[in-house]
Amino acid sequence: AVTAVPAPEADYLSVLLIGSDLSGNLADVIMLAVIPDDGTEPMLVSLPRDLYLPNRCTQSFTKINANLAGCRNGVDINGPTLLALAVEDFTGFPIDHFALFDFEGFESIIDEVGGVEICLTYAVRDSRSDLDLPAGCTTATGAEALAWVRSRHTQEYVQGRWRTMPGVSDLTRNQRQQEMILAMIEKARSFGSPNDLTAKVASLTDFFTFDDQLGLSQAISIAWGLRDVQLEKVYRLEIPVKNHRTNQGAAVLIPVTSFNELIEEFYPKVLIPS
Repeated sequence: AVTAVPAPEADYLSVLLIGSDLSGNLADVIMLAVIPDDGTEPMLVSLPRDLYLPNRCTQSFTKINANLAGCRNGVDINGPTLLALAVEDFTGFPIDHFALFDFEGFESIIDEVGGVEICLTYAVRDSRSDLDLPAGCTTATGAEALAWVRSRHTQEYVQGRWRTMPGVSDLTRNQRQQEMILAMIEKARSFGSPNDLTAKVASLTDFFTFDDQLGLSQAISIAWGLRDVQLEKVYRLEIPVKNHRTNQGAAVLIPVTSFNELIEEFYPKVLIPS
């Protein structure tokens, strides 16, 4: 069921983070950040790219990532806006801003801020995503971080042999994407001011597309405002799903609970009391 959550009682800022695939027409990362103004902990929720939801353009169900192609069906809606509308329809949260980036931009911004730490129990590899990281903690480059978050066939080296990492799926990738966003926010603490951070990444603006009310400096100000948040207290919601085959034979994911029910259980402070 796709049931909208009640409007939050407190004011909040909602930002949709979108990572495009190599074609630019499909979303590989779809992550909603909700930042309440009343001091309640922020929330991150990743929407699986294969989530099967109503599409306003086609007037039918499609994978949510297909919205990034935009709409030319009698109306002209760009891809990020159409995707934001799909996320609004599912979650009930009006989207204040979106930020679209590609893989090259993801790599570059991590390199510009000096890399991010990835800590692993075992060495890992995945030839399909060029993943190759040792056990322990590594200050990963942009390319290494991208390989880690993209890996769908992760192997780990345990007791002298390589084995497939248990439970790896697109949902695992969602968790890694969230961890990477939180790691980049934590990086903001190493800069003296938002202006310092803006100056550091100013050359990367070509890798990002923002809505017309948001620019790079405003996006960095949002991240800067989160630098003192205890990251372990950020609500990280996972959407329960089940596998499904469409009539056309496509493998998709169906939500097994409404977003309203999910957020009511894990993030109750944001709801209007019934």
